[in-house]
Order: sequence, then structure tokens, then C-alpha cells
Amino acid sequence: MLKTKIKASRITNLTDARYFSAWDVEYIGFNLEEGNDSYIKPHLVVAMKEWLEGPKFIGELGSFPDVEEVKELVEKIKLDGIQVGTFCEPNLIRQIHTLGIPIIKEIVWSENSDWDDIFNEYDLIGHSVECFIIDFSHNNFQMKDVNGFNENVKQLCANQSTFIDIEIPSQEINSFLENVNPKGLAIKGGDEEKVGYKSFDEVDKIFEALEIFE
Repeated sequence: MLKTKIKASRITNLTDARYFSAWDVEYIGFNLEEGNDSYIKPHLVVAMKEWLEGPKFIGELGSFPDVEEVKELVEKIKLDGIQVGTFCEPNLIRQIHTLGIPIIKEIVWSENSDWDDIFNEYDLIGHSVECFIIDFSHNNFQMKDVNGFNENVKQLCANQSTFIDIEIPSQEINSFLENVNPKGLAIKGGDEEKVGYKSFDEVDKIFEALEIFE
């Protein structure tokens, strides 16, 4: 059992999927945006799901998904929700919301990001989404690189369910969780070193730091 929820993103292989499922993560995400480096074909997701039990399955669809395509993918793969990208417009999110499909909204932090804009986005679409992910890892930001990180992230997490994606040394994870109190952490999958094999040494350290023994 883990002391916080985990969303595993961009899963492209069964090795990753089974690993994260065994750790009882909350969500496993599959990138269904064609042309993306981590894209996985829907029929492969369906086949992979047969080996998994426990997590909720999320289709990651980028910033400009077609509403009808969203509906079709959810029905075909039996998804538990979808994730939309940082540039997905509020009106499109509201349209998808009318389908009754849980939505995760990703926000990618960049050099041009502004805390006020993020707070405004939370206010604008918070009622239409299940939770947010703020991704600092996409552009390799560390907590020390982001002005006002702790106080602003803490307030956002208090406002609505929020996952944080940022590189944190395993020995600092517990103090981070106690200080910021997010809904959970987001972790990205990666390529296998060879079929059926991958080293999880770094992720193991994170999960071991989060493990609660009953």
C-alpha cells in the first residue's frame, strides 16, 4: 500500500503496465494521440488490459481531441477516463464533460508560465474535471527553479485534486507530501531495454519511500 496516489503516464509496454499495476497505482495512462512519440495503438491497449487488475485506465489524448473520437475510444477500450493536454480549450473540455467521462487536465509548466493563469484555469474549468496534473518534469524543472513553488502548489492542491509531476529525490518525498499535500504524484513510463525487461531501480526507490506496511 502506498501513502499517496500515483498516476503512471505514457505506458507503452506490458512490462511497465504490470509493474505499476503491482504497486496498486490509481491510474495507468496510455497515449492515444497519433503522431506522439509514446503513442500506442488502441488494440494494443485492449490486449494489455487483459493482464492488469486494479488501476483505472486513462486515455491520454493531447490538447485537441475530437469529441466523437473521445467517445469512440472510451467505448472501444473501456477507458475509465481521459487526459487532455495543456492547450485544450475550456469549451472543448466542457463538451467532453457532457459525455459523462471523467477528465484529467494536464498543465505543463514552462518558462512563460504564470501562477495567476493557473489559478484562473482552476477556477474556470475545475467543475468539469476530476483532477489536474501539473507537469514540471516535461521541461526538467526542479522545485528550486520555480519561484513560489511550495506556497502556490500547496494552495492549488487545497483548491482541487492535483497530481504533481516533478523529479524529487526519494529521501525528500515524504517531506514534500507533508508540506504540499497533493492528491498524488505522476510518473512517466518509458521504453523497455529489451522485450520483457526494464530496470526500475529509480522508480523502486520512490515506491519504497512511499510504501506503508500494514
